[in-house]
Amino acid sequence: MARRGRPAIVYSDNGTNFVGLDNAFAHLEWEKISKHCVIERIELRFKPPAAAWWGGWWERLIGLLKQLLFKTLGKVTLTYEELETVLRDCESVINSRPLTYVSEDVTDLAPITPNMFLLDLMGVGLADCDAVDSGRLNRRARYRQKAK
Repeated sequence: MARRGRPAIVYSDNGTNFVGLDNAFAHLEWEKISKHCVIERIELRFKPPAAAWWGGWWERLIGLLKQLLFKTLGKVTLTYEELETVLRDCESVINSRPLTYVSEDVTDLAPITPNMFLLDLMGVGLADCDAVDSGRLNRRARYRQKAK
């Protein structure tokens, strides 16, 4: 929520923790809560229990993230902050994937990516500071750069 804001709807499978949260939300009196603050209830939408194909699009994104992590990290041990940095880099890669046709002609329009909807800036990414100043990095930073 800190990065993207508070969602109005959360899609989920039928995990016991999510179903339990939905049951706990049902016992709250949202009319009284909304009179005293601006918080509205987050709507939880569950896929049908016997319909494994319903969550395919978010399961595919989870699979992409796992694939990126397994291929890049392997058995590397990272601190919390380093892992958070790697996860944000993976998020950037996933959100930079084209959603429309990618043309060979450079004069054609750029393909639409999820980042175009999430960010105000069209250009995503900066020159990696580790690559620019790699000669003066300490041992842990070189280890982190290798893992990245």
